[in-house]
Amino acid sequence: MNIRQINDALAITDLLASQGFQPARKRGSDWWYISPIRAAERTPSFKVNTRLNRWYDHGTGEGGKAFDLALRLHRTASIREVIELLASFSLALPAMALQPVRSLEKTSRRESSAPRPDPPTGIRVLETKPLEAGSLLAVYLEQRGIARETAAPYCREVRFSIGARQYEAIGFANRSGGYELRNAWFKGSSSPKDITFVDKGAGTLCLLEGFMDFLSLMEMRPHLRHTANFLILNSLSQLGKSLEVLGQHSKVLLFLDRDQTGRRVTERLLGSEFNCRDASAFYRKHKDVNEHLAARKGQAKQLRLGLGHR
Repeated sequence: MNIRQINDALAITDLLASQGFQPARKRGSDWWYISPIRAAERTPSFKVNTRLNRWYDHGTGEGGKAFDLALRLHRTASIREVIELLASFSLALPAMALQPVRSLEKTSRRESSAPRPDPPTGIRVLETKPLEAGSLLAVYLEQRGIARETAAPYCREVRFSIGARQYEAIGFANRSGGYELRNAWFKGSSSPKDITFVDKGAGTLCLLEGFMDFLSLMEMRPHLRHTANFLILNSLSQLGKSLEVLGQHSKVLLFLDRDQTGRRVTERLLGSEFNCRDASAFYRKHKDVNEHLAARKGQAKQLRLGLGHR
C-alpha cells in the first residue's frame, strides 16, 4: 500500500476516531475538532471537509490529506513506519472502505442493507495479559472516556503480529477464542470471528455492535452490570449467530449504531418475533454509544477548563 492509496482509502474522520478524537460540531460536510496536533484549545479550530476528505488547522495554517495528518499524529515514526501502520489499520476495513473516498456516497446508495461479511485477517495473537494501570493502552481507553476499572474485567492487553511485525492492542474476547483488537491507530480482529455473550443470568439482554459501545454503556449505566445480560456482535455481519441468544430473553434492548445500516438492522429486529425495544434515544445526536460518551466527557472537560479561567 502506498501513500496515494492510503489517501484514497482512508477517511480522515475514521483516522481521527481511531485515535479517540470526536468532532465538537458538524456543519454539513465540515466537521470541527479540538486540534489533535496542538496543545489543548477551548474553541475547535481544526476542520475536516468530509466531501473532499481534507483537513485544515486554522491555528497553524497547516492542512492536507489523511497521510499528512498521520505523519503529524505519529511524529516520532518514519514515513515507512506510518505507511505500515496505516496499511495494517486498513486490514480491518470492509471492502467498501478500500474504495476511493469520493465514490463512497454513490456506493452506499446501491449497496444492500445486509451487513457485509468480515474479511479474513493475517493477525496472529502471541500473548495476552491483564490490562495494566497507567499503560499506553489504558490511557487510550481513558481518551475514549472509559476507565481502566470499567474495562479490566472484560479486556486484556494483547501482543499480536501481522507478518513479521509485532504490535499491542486492547483485546476483547469472543465466545470462540478470537479477539477484537483496538489501539490508537488500529482496528481489527483475530480469527475466529464470533459474537461475545456476557451472561449474568438476567432476563433482559442488551444488544450492542462493538465492545467500545459495551464498555461505554458500562461506564454510563453501571447498574446494568447486575440487571442485564449483554450480547456484543463484534460486527453486524455476525447478527445471524445471535438469534438463539436473543430468543432466550424476555426483553432485548437495542443499542446499535445510528448510521444507515444500524438503523435498518434496528428496524428489522423491532419487527421480528423477539421482544425488542430501541434504546438508542439517549445518543440520537451521535453515531454510537462511545461517541456520545466521548462528547459528554469532552463537554464536561471544557466546562471545567472554562470555570478554571474565571
